[in-house]
Amino acid sequence: MDCAPEMIGLATTRGNTLACHMDKWDYIIVGAGSAGCVLANRLSADPGVRVLLLEAGPPDRSPYIHVPAAIIKAVGNPKLDWCHLAEPDPSRLDKVDLWPAGRTLGGSSSINGMLFVRGAREDFDGWAALGNTGWSYDDVLPYFRRLETSEFGAPPLRGRDGPMQVSRLRTTHPLGPVFLDAARDCGEAVNPDYNGASQEGAAAPQVTQRGGWRWSSARAFLNPARQRPNLRIETGACVASLLFEGTLCSGVRLLPGAARAADGALERHLNAGGEVILSAGTLASPKLLMLSGIGPGAALQAQGIVPRVDRPEVGGNLQEHPNSVVCASVNLRTYNQDATPLRMAFNAARWMLTGRGPASSPYPHAVAFLRSDPAEPAPDLQFLFGPFAFSFDERGIVPYTGPAVSIVVNTCRPMARGRLHLRSGDPAAAPRIEHSLLGNEDDMRRQIAGCRIARRLLGAAAFAPYVTGEFLPGPAVQTDEQWAAHVRRTTFLGYHPVGTCRMGVDADAVVTPELAVRGVEGLRVADASVMPRQIAANTNAATMMIAEKASDLILAHRHRARAG
Repeated sequence: MDCAPEMIGLATTRGNTLACHMDKWDYIIVGAGSAGCVLANRLSADPGVRVLLLEAGPPDRSPYIHVPAAIIKAVGNPKLDWCHLAEPDPSRLDKVDLWPAGRTLGGSSSINGMLFVRGAREDFDGWAALGNTGWSYDDVLPYFRRLETSEFGAPPLRGRDGPMQVSRLRTTHPLGPVFLDAARDCGEAVNPDYNGASQEGAAAPQVTQRGGWRWSSARAFLNPARQRPNLRIETGACVASLLFEGTLCSGVRLLPGAARAADGALERHLNAGGEVILSAGTLASPKLLMLSGIGPGAALQAQGIVPRVDRPEVGGNLQEHPNSVVCASVNLRTYNQDATPLRMAFNAARWMLTGRGPASSPYPHAVAFLRSDPAEPAPDLQFLFGPFAFSFDERGIVPYTGPAVSIVVNTCRPMARGRLHLRSGDPAAAPRIEHSLLGNEDDMRRQIAGCRIARRLLGAAAFAPYVTGEFLPGPAVQTDEQWAAHVRRTTFLGYHPVGTCRMGVDADAVVTPELAVRGVEGLRVADASVMPRQIAANTNAATMMIAEKASDLILAHRHRARAG
């Protein structure tokens, strides 16, 4: 783990552990990602509250962050991405996956696909039905509205004055609207706003962009708050563990980073007078809990860590969307043909001047939420249509050079569960990730059904003038067994991990519905790790919603404590 990028702020002394030279922070937020930036903004809005935001990665200055199409240079880039490698997946021919996690201000919102999807009413009502009072759709809708300025829909379902810009694509490929027509041909609805009253149907995508630029959580929430004197932002700040006084979480222990270590500094202890909030993400938040003695007791002891709270589900309940793909050749130019030096230079110049063109494009140019079977009570599959295509061989994903399109399908609420473990007690060691993405038969059934629907969409009358033939998996694949082989060979991650610090009211839950870590005081988790179940959505929007709600929970607790 490289902890050397820029450090801002607090001084150290040579050769010794150092306590912060300020007395105490009211709140220390660990992780300046999708959730942490929201929390930093909302908590520091009160000038009487002192907030410290810690980010292990560098500032968000890289052009790979801000140019939407440069996502291919951001994901897997160790300067911006933690680049975790999972254990071999036995359900997919022992494939070893890259599990990205943003390593910069904005976190994964600075390297994600920018698709803004809240999730369905059923998702949040399902959380509430598990006992998580205050997390139903009606409860969380005000927070979704508060965080956005949307070009879609209208009040009372959509927000008009929030920091996060939710926009239409600046440039839509001509085949994007054809996908919507194909959905109509197949008897599906066309939905003007999948984040509105109903998610079901085919729709134009909604993206976190402003003027064709990526609009990350850092740009939306952190930039407006940077100059507040009561907010300090530190990059290159690697948290090694949490500090405790008895059962009270009193602060964090920071590694010095290479530059400070060379200067003789060892580590720093930073104190929280109010609370510590973990917003480090689904992979890093449970890791920090376990490094601090909160997790599966026997496993912690095996790593030389003294258990503080034996909580077996820390790191468990790991959920991820499986993504399968169907591709077809077309007779129109598509964006994968722009991956030449000359075309990329031209498109970059166009983007700089206008904010338009292929450089402004995320993957999907159309989206759909459909049912794998008419008997399903709600849409259980998400479809993404893109004017790009790729194939697979023994090297993995291979760019397709001819004009082609693809439809990616994922099971919205997968049943498969994985687990995150500590590899060792060394804070610099990457976690060990185990997940059989297709290990559940029901998930496989839905993926196969989704691939069949994708084929039907590409074979609809609307696509007839354009599609010249399916090449992945190809028309020879017909039986369930053949489709299963295709799915196992080609399925990849949705990059939507959730659930490793599960929220709940049962004895095994990691955090309460107020996001407080059970068994200790002064410590909360507020990020995608608290989701008890996966949602029918890309997870960035819901993660920001969780942080919006968390800020209210935290401030309400502060006011009660002062009043008491």
